[in-house]
Amino acid sequence: MSDSLVRPFASLDWSDPGTPRAAGGDVYFSAQDGLAETRAVFLGGCRLETRFAAGGTIIIGELGFGTGLNFLAAWQLFDEVAPASARLHFVSLEGFPLSAADARRALSAFGELPDKARLLADQWPSPLKGPHRRVFAGGRVVLSVFHDTVEAALAQMDFAADAWFLDGFAPSLNGEMWSSEVFAHIARLSKPGTRLGTFTVAGAVRRGLAEAGFQIEKVPGFGRKRERLEGVFDGEAHASPPALPGSVAIIGGGIAAASLARALTARGVTPVVIARGGWGAGASGGPAALFTPRLEAADRPHVRATLSAFDYARALYDGLDGFHASGVLRAPSGNDNAGRLARIAAMMEGAGIAVQGDGLVLARAGWVEPLRLLTALAGNVPVVDAYAAQAVPLPGGGWQVLDAQGRVLAEAETLILAPGADTLPDGLDVCLPMEALPGQIARFAYDGPPIPQPMAWGHYLASLPDGSVLAGATHERGQSLPPEQAAEDIRAAVSAFDPGVGAGLGEVLEHWGAVRCVLPDRLPAAGQAVRADASAVDGLYVLTGFGARGFAHAPLLAEYVASLICGEPSPLERSGAASLDPARFARRALRRQGKSPL
Repeated sequence: MSDSLVRPFASLDWSDPGTPRAAGGDVYFSAQDGLAETRAVFLGGCRLETRFAAGGTIIIGELGFGTGLNFLAAWQLFDEVAPASARLHFVSLEGFPLSAADARRALSAFGELPDKARLLADQWPSPLKGPHRRVFAGGRVVLSVFHDTVEAALAQMDFAADAWFLDGFAPSLNGEMWSSEVFAHIARLSKPGTRLGTFTVAGAVRRGLAEAGFQIEKVPGFGRKRERLEGVFDGEAHASPPALPGSVAIIGGGIAAASLARALTARGVTPVVIARGGWGAGASGGPAALFTPRLEAADRPHVRATLSAFDYARALYDGLDGFHASGVLRAPSGNDNAGRLARIAAMMEGAGIAVQGDGLVLARAGWVEPLRLLTALAGNVPVVDAYAAQAVPLPGGGWQVLDAQGRVLAEAETLILAPGADTLPDGLDVCLPMEALPGQIARFAYDGPPIPQPMAWGHYLASLPDGSVLAGATHERGQSLPPEQAAEDIRAAVSAFDPGVGAGLGEVLEHWGAVRCVLPDRLPAAGQAVRADASAVDGLYVLTGFGARGFAHAPLLAEYVASLICGEPSPLERSGAASLDPARFARRALRRQGKSPL
């Protein structure tokens, strides 16, 4: 992996105003009629009208996302012919993403797709490396775009496509998109009967696809192109088809549980949520919270995963009740010195982070009103207000959740643990070394210089709409501080950071404290639960360990868990999912003991 966390933007030639061209290279779509070409080469070539009409979950893979035209055309046809219960997953990759401005300009040429083009442009992915998930039509249409070189991106994917759009630039201009290694990945990600379409008829492409297991034929081309290729995969299946679980129960009432409720209901599954105190009774229920990315000056799997999570949450929250897109100023403090922050900004150029003085402006960050946002995410999913004291595996499969008196709260095929810092129910043979980290915040009356946007420096402060200031948070080990002492510690931290703001802090209007759940490596856990020997526990999944960044990370990791349960394409790279796998702790313990994980 390189020192940069972003892919370079595509450099476009707009000499023909209606047809963008890669600088020194090929066109992104036909100047005659790009939409008609897409319909002929890809939608028709892959027989998608018939496949969409059959319903179920349809997965399309694509090489070369470009302007997103192929995705929009597929979405339009899906809307026209697919039954209401059908779902579309569109998984693509792009080595040189377009800027949002170039994408909007390119898509303005297609008057037949104005609403869909606007929705895509409004949620256009940043150039960050790795996958970018976007959800449309209430979860009925899901887009995942991987930003990386073609082989690197394909190696991180794991699904079984119904169709492939091979839409890289011409083999003579972009040979790496048409290599035997790429064709082998396409075969790995296909199932018997998977169809593909492409504009090229190059001999090396025909031979390479045939060697990978595709039956290939030339068919009449579109427009000036005399011929094109269609193909059908004749190899073996490498993945199981998507399948919905029969029933799901969730233990937890914070941002992880609310995000799971949203992800599952979008898939047609209404979970039973069990949360003592209802929504937001724990660490997700404060009066306000900052929404900021986790920043590291390294291109590592967990860094890509958490940045993708922040990017997804930002797109999801836009327009939801309880989210405020204010931006945040990140100031140097401790290990976050000015030099390190400047390196991070350089590594993330174009992703909404810029140097300001010794600190950073996080343009896509903001603050949230937790209870309002939880309610907006969870929708109408009901909550059982009870303490889940015990979880018992049922003899025939599935789980039963009981309260302290032994009353049955829920029975479900699948159980997801999203408990925050609460104790896990009894009866579980699970390796999950959860730690409790208490913390407190305070809301102060304020009469000082204006605070134009929230600020973070190890602590944080934000001006609220009523003119008061929220500041926090204490980082306590063991027992929580008395509220009065915690508030004075926060006041002292603000005064040390900015004496003028500190002098403006008046009386304490509100105290709030909670215990956050953290794990030894300070990364969240998302995936199937395991025992101490690293063996998987059937039907049991985990989503927890967010510490202070639940609002930034939980929505995408809930998408990941839901995708895992339903057998759908993952919104994470394979290496990123492994870095957050709950099994990592059991495997590390076994390695320290000189044992091999199961």
